[in-house]
Amino acid sequence: MGVRKRCEVLRARIDRARALLQRAKELPHRVEALDRHLAAIDAELHATRDDVGAVQSGLDRVIATVGESRQGIVELRDSVHVAARRSALRRRPTRVLFLAHLVGVWDSYHALVESMAGSDDFEPIVASIPRRFPGLDGLSGEEDVHRGLTDRGVPHLRFTDGDPCDVLRLIKAIEPDVIFRQSQWDADIPEELGTERLGFARTCLVPYETMNIVVNVPDSRTHNTAVDSDYHRVAWLVFCTNEMMLETAVRDGARGGAQFRLVGHPKADHLRASRPDWPVCSTADGPPPLGRIVWSAHHTIAQGWTDFGAFHIMRDGMLAWARQCADVQFVFMPHPLLLQVPDSSASPLSRLDFDAWMQEWADLPNTAVLSEADYGPTLAASDIMVTDGLSMLVEYQLFDKPVIFFEREGHRPFNAIGEQVVTGVHTVHTVDEVRRLAETFVGGEPDPLRFRQRDNMQRLFGAGFSAERILAALRQEIARERGEADSVAAARRGRRSSGRQEAPKATRNRRPAGLDHAGEAPARG
Repeated sequence: MGVRKRCEVLRARIDRARALLQRAKELPHRVEALDRHLAAIDAELHATRDDVGAVQSGLDRVIATVGESRQGIVELRDSVHVAARRSALRRRPTRVLFLAHLVGVWDSYHALVESMAGSDDFEPIVASIPRRFPGLDGLSGEEDVHRGLTDRGVPHLRFTDGDPCDVLRLIKAIEPDVIFRQSQWDADIPEELGTERLGFARTCLVPYETMNIVVNVPDSRTHNTAVDSDYHRVAWLVFCTNEMMLETAVRDGARGGAQFRLVGHPKADHLRASRPDWPVCSTADGPPPLGRIVWSAHHTIAQGWTDFGAFHIMRDGMLAWARQCADVQFVFMPHPLLLQVPDSSASPLSRLDFDAWMQEWADLPNTAVLSEADYGPTLAASDIMVTDGLSMLVEYQLFDKPVIFFEREGHRPFNAIGEQVVTGVHTVHTVDEVRRLAETFVGGEPDPLRFRQRDNMQRLFGAGFSAERILAALRQEIARERGEADSVAAARRGRRSSGRQEAPKATRNRRPAGLDHAGEAPARG
């Protein structure tokens, strides 16, 4: 490289060095500017954080105000309801509204409504309402209730699937003195017809089940929803079947069972009076069936509730049995909710599989399905009950016929009443055992448990006349609230003579003798 070229290279390097030195001299000014920018950003962030804190505090105050306002509204509504109830029961006849969301358990009220309609001192009004079952979306089923009540000849209003607020306004316009619901479960019906919203009238309950036979799943407020739900706690009167249920209410109820009355159960009276009517048709020239078997299936086939339902375990074996024994007739009697459970994500059985099984069952000439219907005549005409629980373990013993209990492992334990009930049933764990035992009874072998069943039914249901006992209890309480001096005489006034045997008096709640022993705690169911 020549001298000139080297001088140019050196000059270029010197120029670059001067530029770098110039930038280095300017760097502190840039760093200072950067510090100013960062400080401004930090101040903005602090201000924003303060604004967010202020907004959050404001929201907390709003939420607290809303909570206080809602509590105030609830307290105000409760006070208005108390005043409304005190002004009721002054007119005659007493107006009683029955809200029906499940026609399959209407037998608990049918005789009572008929008795009221035949009296001078009560005005019964029946209304069909939609329902909502756990695990399923939306309200539905009012059309089914309407058809069922119509088939039974029950005059009724229709509170359809429209705006529930309109339904509540209509109910208030009717001005009922007393309201009966079919169950204590608020989750099963429109929210506007829940416990809190019906407090303007005196609420009553005849339980849809004849008695509770298991240790119920506790909720956040009570360990025994069979006698101490929110609805039980605020009810005017709750009618129970036997001394054991009354003892349970006294022991577990927040009010010590003060609102409970011992009356028996109208469903038991209805079943006892049912005339046989078998839904499976035999051919005119064919021989009579060797046996008539009812298979009742509970809805709790998923996990997490009472867990008695075993349809998903039994279905294939029962279908095979019906196919192989054309000379035996079968009626499948699913709990109404079982028909909808396959739509739930918790179901162990898909809707496709369930519907396919139902079709196969329906295609057989010796089978039928009965649901949302009066099942008393079918039970009366049958020979044997096969069931996984719960109500049929009790109710079928009224017919003095064999009950075969398919017991699913892991179900909720029986309480004291349930332990009494299962002394009258044959417990098995496979469909093969069910079949062998049923064939023994179909072949003419008498049921060795029939005498135990009779003792159970006498102890658990008594002599009957339940609807009359309920009316007697209502008349007694109405007379007391009206301030009539002679409650018994007032209870008899307005009762039309029916020519029937005088019903036993309703038993007013008292502390059962079994709980009177000092220092002796009752066993929990």
